[in-house]
Amino acid sequence: MSAFSFRAAYSSALADHVRDSTEHSLRAAYELGRDAVNRQLSVLDLAVSHQEALLSALRAASGPAETEHAASAAGDFFLEALSSFDMVQRGFGEARDAARLERRQAEMSRQLSSFLADASLALDTSESVEEMLQLVAEQARELIGARCCVATVGLGAQPRAAEAVSYDEDGRHWPAFVRWLDLLAIYPLLRAGGGSIRFAGERMAQLTAFQGTAQRGRPLEGWLAASLTALDGVELGAIQLFDKVTGEFTADDEAVLLHLAQMAAAAVERARLYERR
Repeated sequence: MSAFSFRAAYSSALADHVRDSTEHSLRAAYELGRDAVNRQLSVLDLAVSHQEALLSALRAASGPAETEHAASAAGDFFLEALSSFDMVQRGFGEARDAARLERRQAEMSRQLSSFLADASLALDTSESVEEMLQLVAEQARELIGARCCVATVGLGAQPRAAEAVSYDEDGRHWPAFVRWLDLLAIYPLLRAGGGSIRFAGERMAQLTAFQGTAQRGRPLEGWLAASLTALDGVELGAIQLFDKVTGEFTADDEAVLLHLAQMAAAAVERARLYERR
């Protein structure tokens, strides 16, 4: 349907609604609003169509009462068409944005998988593990939409043998938060949770592991964490996310983080195996 044919259809439907203002005739406005989006017409095209149809309806009125009725009915008709246009257009926009985000996340996952499988990680264990952790922290935070991510690898009595942090630009309090983060208290919580854990802010306030950090910054809104575990069950470290940007961490977020943790753990274990050779 071209813009010209759309205007003709709009004028005919509006005239029908002015003659018989019912829910059935108003339904035509709803369908016209949807058609306008499907035909990639703009809201200006819709307004022009309404203006032409309104003028035609007013010229057909025989007196003040009919003129007032035509104007009122036309207003209802336009609002119905406009609301339908806006609703469908926003739906298309949200679907397009969601598809774009899914493509981006899939590409990020492929890049991360390729990086973690790269044998060059074994060339320089210390630097490569730090580099890998930084990439994991940044992509985990972006994939899941968190304000801060901390990825750590322990070695013996050193819970922070390797560490990477990623946080949003406005989070100036995060460096201090990470510095006071009690990993020795957090690792047992992860073990008790079976390798992953997901808490909302009110539950976190009850955990002694975060009491020290709470006194040095704003209260935490949420926590999602997963252990880095070797194939033989040895605990290698953890990936932790704090404060989701929108809403709370979900079960889907937890599944994504567990997948990332498995890939990261395999890379750490492989690097250590090469180091022993």
